[in-house]
Amino acid sequence: MASDPCMLCVPEIADREFDRVRLWEDELWRLSAVLRGPIPGFAHLEPRRHIPHITDLDGREAATFGPVLARVTRALRDATAAELTYAYVFGDHVAHLHVNLAPHRAGDALRGGPGLLEPDAADASPAEHAATADAVRALLGG
Repeated sequence: MASDPCMLCVPEIADREFDRVRLWEDELWRLSAVLRGPIPGFAHLEPRRHIPHITDLDGREAATFGPVLARVTRALRDATAAELTYAYVFGDHVAHLHVNLAPHRAGDALRGGPGLLEPDAADASPAEHAATADAVRALLGG
């Protein structure tokens, strides 16, 4: 019996599951924004090649991880007028390295720490999600 494909190796699966849109990609990395939830600009940075966990990072992905992470977090920060962009790596639900990126502004739903989001946080509007995705895409030249 064949196992299900990795949803991040076939990103269209993750795009449907998480209501994502691609913001940028190169030959090694891709950045996708989630278009629902309380944080406009919440995004996933993932290697295109299957790398299960951050501890498995190697090769060209390892050599480019820092510069790519700095570039995309800066674009997310600037596009959303955020103070900073949180970067979270959990990896226990989808065994394909992905960094959860969350632009943070004072007073938004992000709490940091184990809860991440306020329990009663309202979703941002679809228009705000779409505008944020467009702004990040433009900043990254894609």
